[in-house]
Amino acid sequence: MKTKSRILSIVGLLLLLTACKGEPKFINHASPNLVVSFDAFSDPSTLTALGCNEIQPPSNLLGGLTPSYPLAICAVNPSEASEELMTEIDNGQFFYYTGGLFGSYVRYVIQKDGEFVMLKTEENFRKIFAPVESPDEALSYALAVRNLSAYYGLAYYSAFEYEVDTIEDTYVTPEADGYLVHLFYDQVFGCGPHWTSTVDVLVSEEGNVEEVGREAIYRDPNLDELCVD
Repeated sequence: MKTKSRILSIVGLLLLLTACKGEPKFINHASPNLVVSFDAFSDPSTLTALGCNEIQPPSNLLGGLTPSYPLAICAVNPSEASEELMTEIDNGQFFYYTGGLFGSYVRYVIQKDGEFVMLKTEENFRKIFAPVESPDEALSYALAVRNLSAYYGLAYYSAFEYEVDTIEDTYVTPEADGYLVHLFYDQVFGCGPHWTSTVDVLVSEEGNVEEVGREAIYRDPNLDELCVD
């Protein structure tokens, strides 16, 4: 009887540990109250000459950039772009590509002294927005130059499978050589499994952004066989 009781206790403990692994601890943080000015771009036709196939409002989380210029995303669609523009893209004059087969290359446009200025590369971006001197600015800077996301209010979802015991919202930590920004990446496109990963980047005062850590944290197993173009 003692042996049977001990076995049942061990089984119960294993079940408890499995249940605990399935529901990680969540650490939540408040989203910063930031705003981006987009009113200057109300007439998209004005920006066609700059090579933008579409003008999009950026996330308000880019509102920590200083100086606080009106800012827009300039989306370049390969199927609609000129040969000259695609030559620039082939030479790396863009920030990142977003989307699947029919996605677009991301650039930025600011309004400075009444004129529209195209920002094609991170070097252009640094000349305008560096130095990076606050946590909010580091967050905005990292989100602008990398295809990553900031998440707040994360919570347990029973359909997901989790790989870690603790999941923490986006946060920014001052470091000796800049700011550590805790962000996320969703593998939406391509074939499954489609992981959501944490991505830590270091933003230096000079405006250099370096990925320093990445970890897959959860996925929806119902999408493991799904391929997204």
